[in-house]
Amino acid sequence: MMTLISLLRVKNWIKNGFIFLPAVFSLHLFTPGVISSLLIGFFSFSFSCSFIYIINDIQDRDRDVLHPRKKLRPIASGKVPIKAAVVWAIVCFFVAFFLSGFILSNLHFTVLMLVYVAINVAYSLGIKNVPLLELMVVAVNFVIRVLTGCVIIKDAPSNWILVVTFFMALFLVVVKRKSELLQLNHDASEHRKSLSAYTVSFLNVLIYFSATITLTSYLLYSMDPEVVRSLNSPYILYSSLFVLLGLIRYIQISELSLYEGEGDPTTLLFKDVFLGATIGAWVLYLVFILYVL
Repeated sequence: MMTLISLLRVKNWIKNGFIFLPAVFSLHLFTPGVISSLLIGFFSFSFSCSFIYIINDIQDRDRDVLHPRKKLRPIASGKVPIKAAVVWAIVCFFVAFFLSGFILSNLHFTVLMLVYVAINVAYSLGIKNVPLLELMVVAVNFVIRVLTGCVIIKDAPSNWILVVTFFMALFLVVVKRKSELLQLNHDASEHRKSLSAYTVSFLNVLIYFSATITLTSYLLYSMDPEVVRSLNSPYILYSSLFVLLGLIRYIQISELSLYEGEGDPTTLLFKDVFLGATIGAWVLYLVFILYVL
């Protein structure tokens, strides 16, 4: 069972929590039927992600053995044969589209999920080797997650939430690339071809650049009079303190090469108590000021 959970990368499903953000910020989180629809969408999208993860792991199995963490993955380590992995990928694909097409029955959600799958199949087959473009694709994946949340609740996406999501995702993936570059050293380009076009100093510039835009965008969003009026809460501005703290902590982890230089956001979320507590406090604060006060 643990091997299957690892193969599907169930821990990475936490990234799909972005699907819930539009409901939180549009004040629809506790609208009757919304939570159940979002949960179905969450699991549907998560299985489509697992499909992509398996395809990617099959493609990268020879390169993953060079990475201290990825070499332990079921396919790279040989625990799961290629044929069995393909079968599980097909199962994930059909479960994802059964949930979206027959349970959720939301055409727009299904189309967005198909777009996500198509983009990421292309990513696995070659885009991941193209410097800079591969960073953009990963960031766009998070934007797609937010858009799926919007179509589930049938609410137009806010430009603010899309901008913040894109640059925060860019920040996360650049930190991850920096980690790979430092961890693998001379083997970096063998593991991921695009790393040959990056240097630590260049990635640091991108880290500070994307972090600055993320925080600035969130601040502007939280101070926008229209946003304050629509949310009916003057306290949204103070939620930016959690965003600032989270960004600073993430940069600190990267600069100090904590947790053996790990840069994967999902892994760090589970390993670093401070980071996890900050994100949890941000979510609880938002729910409190938007739905309780």
